[in-house]
Amino acid sequence: MNRELIGKEYPAVEYEVGREKIKEYAMATFSENPLYLDPEFARESEYGTVVAPPTFAAVYSADVMKIIVEDRNLGMKVPRIVHGEQKFVFGEVVRAGDLVTTTVKIESISQKTNRAGAINEFLVIKTTSLNQNEQTVCEGTWTLIERGKQSNE
Repeated sequence: MNRELIGKEYPAVEYEVGREKIKEYAMATFSENPLYLDPEFARESEYGTVVAPPTFAAVYSADVMKIIVEDRNLGMKVPRIVHGEQKFVFGEVVRAGDLVTTTVKIESISQKTNRAGAINEFLVIKTTSLNQNEQTVCEGTWTLIERGKQSNE
């Protein structure tokens, strides 16, 4: 991968959080929390409306991840990419109706040789997501691994 892109920041992407998307995500992840599924229950809560599960961050971050993957200048071999790790630091709760703006920056690109002698590349990116009030809702650190070719490939 192109190490000259370390530090590159990409354009921000906006995502309008819909109540139905929250419900679909909650159901797909087998979450039964009424704060995610029941508008009347959520309306009576401290949040006043349906809220998103914390891992909904993957939904509003998806488009910035797509920008990274499609950046030809990065030189990523997409078919060889595997998900390495991700960490989230959560801030303000994401509510139905929020407009979440996410930015992404390439933090580092490094190499490690595995036991089989293949050189794997590690891409670490950081996302920052803010709501319409400029409050941080989530900071994510994502590690993608481009698997090196084994000697028998």
